[in-house]
Amino acid sequence: MMRRTPRFLVVALPVVFVAAAFWLRPAFLLAPSGQPATIEPTLPLIVDLRALPADPARGEPPRLEAILDASSDLQDVSFSLVLPDGVSGARGALSGERANPLRAGERRAYVVPIQVLRPGEFPIRLQVSFRLPDGRVLHTQQGILWRSGVKPPQGRHHAGAYEWMGVPVGEPLP
Repeated sequence: MMRRTPRFLVVALPVVFVAAAFWLRPAFLLAPSGQPATIEPTLPLIVDLRALPADPARGEPPRLEAILDASSDLQDVSFSLVLPDGVSGARGALSGERANPLRAGERRAYVVPIQVLRPGEFPIRLQVSFRLPDGRVLHTQQGILWRSGVKPPQGRHHAGAYEWMGVPVGEPLP
């Protein structure tokens, strides 16, 4: 005896499969809704530090350049230069800038003469605090390793970044 498939199944199954195909779409086909999500939020202030070498022709000592770049309106922007023992600088050049607002898109640069009392490597930090328009107060800092009278280490310096073990292709891991 041969069984026959009911006619309604022949018609109903393709309809169910088509409906399921529209309902079970892969995620990459979905349109992004609004703003794309970020893994971690970004600060509305970029702080960049650079070491400027001495310029004997102009009689300028080595200098530290601090650049502040605001991406939104910030109030009560204050910063403080933290210098280690063995380094002196015009601390007032940066700490005098207290409670000043920064407008969105505004960029400020400050140059501080640095005097090193002995050769070595010295961590220098710039601590910054600011208030957002919604009232939240944020604190951040940026640092640089000031080298005076010493050669930088050979090879790459990862500065605390993530590291992955590199293995030549000819040497597989055990």
